[in-house]
Amino acid sequence: MNTTYYTLDVFTDTAFQGAQIAVFPQAGDLPDDALLRIASELNLSETVFIFPLDESTYKLRIFSPQQEIDFAGHPILAAAHVLAESGQIVLNGDYTSITFKQNAQDVIANISADKQGQKFVQFTLQSSPVVDRFTPTGSELAKLLSIDEGDIDHTTYHTRLVSGGLPYLVVPLKSQVAVRKAKFDLKAWGQSSAPAIAAQEILVFSAKTDTNDSNFHARLMGPSIAFNEDPPIGSAIPSFVGYLASHDHIREGTYSFAIDRGTMDTRRSLLHIEMDKRSGSPITLRVGGDSVLVSKSQLLINTD
Repeated sequence: MNTTYYTLDVFTDTAFQGAQIAVFPQAGDLPDDALLRIASELNLSETVFIFPLDESTYKLRIFSPQQEIDFAGHPILAAAHVLAESGQIVLNGDYTSITFKQNAQDVIANISADKQGQKFVQFTLQSSPVVDRFTPTGSELAKLLSIDEGDIDHTTYHTRLVSGGLPYLVVPLKSQVAVRKAKFDLKAWGQSSAPAIAAQEILVFSAKTDTNDSNFHARLMGPSIAFNEDPPIGSAIPSFVGYLASHDHIREGTYSFAIDRGTMDTRRSLLHIEMDKRSGSPITLRVGGDSVLVSKSQLLINTD
């Protein structure tokens, strides 16, 4: 049986930018043990398999080429776009709401389209990450990031360990240039205190960007990320929002900002974020972005 799937570029309005995501909108006939093999074969950032439950609720199973992922943001945009594009949902009014059930949590996504048919998807999350101020020293950070200690920013933001599941070491740098030149040093990592505090990945960022449409530029690196890889940052956004909210100068209220990763030479992504900080309540964040439909294909092999 042939199975139709789509590929999209996500968190971008330009083809061949953003993160590459594959979407199988009708995955109910695929055997469970074939899902990871399919994702490994396609070898994209993530592959999402959609299992319709009713007209407005869908189960998502998301895989990297190596394993199943309990939560990811990019596949939400891709899945919503494909459901609208394939006619499985009909867009009505200013936006249409659907529910996606991921392994980690349920997410409500709102889909809208402009007069040219360009799709914009925004989804809502709750975030209550644990923030730890005990982090490696400046000299340790400089060595494991292969930068000068003077590149680390200690003014508006501060290095912290933030965990909403996967622990991220969030490190502010003084410029986008510093973010781009940083190189992960595995030997220095092993000799630092980072493994002892259970940090799994490093999110480096700068509030000084080279573009007018973003407020932050960010990049993920770490022992499980290839040396020259610049992976999607969507899964780190709930922790990054918790990191921002942990600073005293971020008072209660609603904040809107944009964060990008990569460059036009390395598939730039742009994420639009809204954050609600309220005393005694989890942080509410709304993540939105564009996506571009790139291809429609068929899986021809027998997966039984």
